Amino acid sequence: MKKHLAVATGLALLSSSAFATKARLQALGQGDTSKFINDSRNVFLNPASLNQMTNYVVTEWGTNQTADESNTAPGAEGGFFNKSGSLNYGLYFGSERDAFNSDLNTNNFLAEDNNIDLFFAGNMGFDWGARLSYNSSEDKSGSINKESDGMGLGLGIQHGKIGAYANLKLSGEAKGDNSSADNKVEADLGLNVGVSYKHKDSTFYVDYDKSGWEKTISGVTDEKTVTSYTVGWAKSYAMTETAMVFVDVNYNSMETETVSTSSTTTTTNTNLPVTIGFETEANSWLTLRASISQNVVINDTETETTGSAKTEGFNANNTKVNAGATMTFGKFMVDGVIGTTPDERNGSSTSGNGTNEGVLSTDNLMTRVGVTYNF
Repeated sequence: MKKHLAVATGLALLSSSAFATKARLQALGQGDTSKFINDSRNVFLNPASLNQMTNYVVTEWGTNQTADESNTAPGAEGGFFNKSGSLNYGLYFGSERDAFNSDLNTNNFLAEDNNIDLFFAGNMGFDWGARLSYNSSEDKSGSINKESDGMGLGLGIQHGKIGAYANLKLSGEAKGDNSSADNKVEADLGLNVGVSYKHKDSTFYVDYDKSGWEKTISGVTDEKTVTSYTVGWAKSYAMTETAMVFVDVNYNSMETETVSTSSTTTTTNTNLPVTIGFETEANSWLTLRASISQNVVINDTETETTGSAKTEGFNANNTKVNAGATMTFGKFMVDGVIGTTPDERNGSSTSGNGTNEGVLSTDNLMTRVGVTYNF
């Protein structure tokens, strides 16, 4: 009986920082959300998860307004989640920084700005959730007016061991760039759907994502479509009552097709990443975590352009190590990624002569910070 209790307690550590931020997931080798780790960020993947974690305020610290690109260039965002009777609801600011938004910024259009997400979730025999995303902005400061608008919808359910979600980009359009008010970019209907199944300590998951846009510059139209799918398995192991280790293995294929008036270029990346991570309570107020991931066996890239020979290669230098910590002070939590940024006095990573790379930098301890207050 004691052994079973210890196992259950150890596995619950994956949920002990349930009210968490991007910093926790990144330290565990995940993206902005996770398909198997219980975390409050997952409301953006499956809004039904709001039923398991509510009554909190979260802030993600950062200054990058058009993207959330890295530890050293994070974006600012945050929100409020609450429960009223049988209904859970939330309001979130600044979340929309997807691939379409990056393309807008790269092509000198007005990026999606000041995004607002509304969440609603409840139970009617099964957990359900919905998310509505909206942004609208206009820049009249220059000689050319720029406009950007977008709307998205997320739906999800959780019933027993099964979870399913569908996230749609209903619309996205930007008009006016640096050269003409007639130039525009319009997003295709974006679709992200997935399902997961939990069996004992394992999670099996499948995810499909398709997005794209059509860009018109000086009457010439280009198109871009990105399609990817992921099939994965993850398993957690309780090492002690306050420590766990997990393994995540998934097969991922992503195809990017760019169509112009003169040619079509298709790039396909196929990978089999394996991630191993751990999370442990060092004491009552400090939780530590780390992970390592790398493509194994399958690590291919292929590019084919009209009129040119097909090229094949591999994705080099894909081993990634992350570490992080959560400091808990009652209902107040501070999450961070432990930084290893080179000391600029001794060179930087961009110049290629950084002598302190891979060394724990105590003057830059938290390179991505999120703060949560539970009430």
